[in-house]
Amino acid sequence: MEFRILVCAQDVQMFLLLRHVLATEGFIAFCVDSLKEAEDRLCDPDVRAVIADCSTCGVDAASLRNLKIARFDLSIALFCNRPNSQLDEAGADLVLAHPFDPACLIGFLRRLRLDALIERSDARAEVNILRFADLEMNIATAKVRRNGHALVLTALQFRLLRYLLMSPKAVRSREELIAAAWPMGIDVEPRTVDIHIGHIRRALRRTGPDLVRTVRARGYALDLECEACD
Repeated sequence: MEFRILVCAQDVQMFLLLRHVLATEGFIAFCVDSLKEAEDRLCDPDVRAVIADCSTCGVDAASLRNLKIARFDLSIALFCNRPNSQLDEAGADLVLAHPFDPACLIGFLRRLRLDALIERSDARAEVNILRFADLEMNIATAKVRRNGHALVLTALQFRLLRYLLMSPKAVRSREELIAAAWPMGIDVEPRTVDIHIGHIRRALRRTGPDLVRTVRARGYALDLECEACD
């Protein structure tokens, strides 16, 4: 299985260096000039991630949403000159501010590749089904359904919900959720977890009552009878 990455950058030297770094880890990188060109190439199922340089490619929230609409299972990493919470909320799975740490990017991509291997393996299909009430997650196909309706989640939100579904009524702290869903070594604020849990909660509410219970000062759990506290 190939794991292809689209690199949106207009700095050729930067792309060549990044391609070399990625190749040492077994990743195949292709250069695109814009996120629109990246969107046009998402018909290739082996394209699993997009890395974009915000300083040269005019990345905005609308273009990120278009990518997620085209491929909900696509993961997006951004290089920015400074932190940008708006892009994080718009669908970016990883935002690296200058100076960039290559180890964070590699850790992020390794996790994605592992998830892809799990998704494509059908040797133990039933083991890859997680259920709670009318909510069902198929890890092998990376699909989530509630009451028969498909839910659209980002790759990061999928990992967060998967961790909650592994032990539904157990309260998971924000620290546990960060460890389960973000690459090792990434500095993630607790508020960032709250934002993504909020997105998951709203997605679940579209087809039924709230399933995410907020436990003050502790974290989150899944529950059939819960009241949203945020």
